[in-house]
Amino acid sequence: MRRMDTAYKKTITEKLIIYVVLIASMVGCDKVDYKMKITNNSNSTIYFYYSFSYPDTTIRAEGNPLGSPDNYRILSGETITNPMRGSWEGQFDIYSTLMIFIFDEATLKTVPWDTIRKNYMILKRYDLSYEDLVKMDWRVTYP
Repeated sequence: MRRMDTAYKKTITEKLIIYVVLIASMVGCDKVDYKMKITNNSNSTIYFYYSFSYPDTTIRAEGNPLGSPDNYRILSGETITNPMRGSWEGQFDIYSTLMIFIFDEATLKTVPWDTIRKNYMILKRYDLSYEDLVKMDWRVTYP
């Protein structure tokens, strides 16, 4: 009988530890803010990349949106969510301006990234303050 009690206690203790770890991991996760939407009203597929490095408007070497097409590709007529870990408001507590760069899919697929960066081959760049985004209801529309 003692063996059964010990095995039962061990099983209960192991389950309790697993539950505590699961609950602690859920509490520790950053929330994700899904309020920003980007709409592509053009006739072609576009990609976007964003940066808070303003007034430095350089396109970063690590910014090629083809590296994560599922996150940065917007088909013609499509609206996607641009999620932010934490909150968008929190980013504007640190930075004053969000830059959103819009690229043509054909350009990204046929021109080397270094050339795109050097020649600033973008379709459009949006420079947006927190106030701009609030007025726009967190919706950016291209063009």
